[in-house]
Amino acid sequence: MNTLLKYKKIMQEKFLKNHILESVKKYYQAKWGSRNKLFIPGKCKINYSGRVFNEQELINLIDSSLEFWLTEGKWTKKFEEKFCDFLGIKNTILLNSGSSANLIAFNTLTSHRLGDRRIKRGDEIITTSVNFPTTITPIIQYGAIPVFMDINIDTLNINISNLYKGLSEKTKAIFVANTLGNPVNIDALNYFCKENNLWLIIDSCDSLGSTYKEKHLDQYADLSTHSFFPAHGISCGQGGAVCTNN
Repeated sequence: MNTLLKYKKIMQEKFLKNHILESVKKYYQAKWGSRNKLFIPGKCKINYSGRVFNEQELINLIDSSLEFWLTEGKWTKKFEEKFCDFLGIKNTILLNSGSSANLIAFNTLTSHRLGDRRIKRGDEIITTSVNFPTTITPIIQYGAIPVFMDINIDTLNINISNLYKGLSEKTKAIFVANTLGNPVNIDALNYFCKENNLWLIIDSCDSLGSTYKEKHLDQYADLSTHSFFPAHGISCGQGGAVCTNN
């Protein structure tokens, strides 16, 4: 009898959940269905930013709400796996923000497990004079020293020709962003880092989907970071991630 009651309860839950999700589809069509009208060049308005979603996003949102799992769970795991597949990397850790992703990525390199290569207080980190505060603050928070390089005015990214001017015996890493989504010169940075035994951290919070020689930028760095704030390429409402193949 108990088995039968459990079965009925499970079936009722499934029925109600399916009914709710089907209603979400109808709600989307009623409220936002006209969003998907055919784009006509020269006549339709192009917004510089804005929310791009369909019924599936609403369904996933309601589905997770019905489970009332408010912390890391199955959706997190699924996102991490698909994000790895998209970028062609081995590891993604989902976090609460891109700012936290930069902090975690940098602090990872201060681990005692890295031996002589770990970043210590007073070590120097090459970065750029045009940057986001959250690319710089982890360096300062830990007690390392940011060494600011000029940018190339055409790309707003780090000027590769100046790298050796910023190099010293205390240099342990390069930490730069891809400004406005424009890829930095990864080949030159990688060569410089390998030649001088430096870590390379790439802030890709503005450059999800950007590629260099047909590879996502994350594949070139020791650590890369992403932000899923609404103003970025894709959004989780908030959120960020650290990615690595190392």
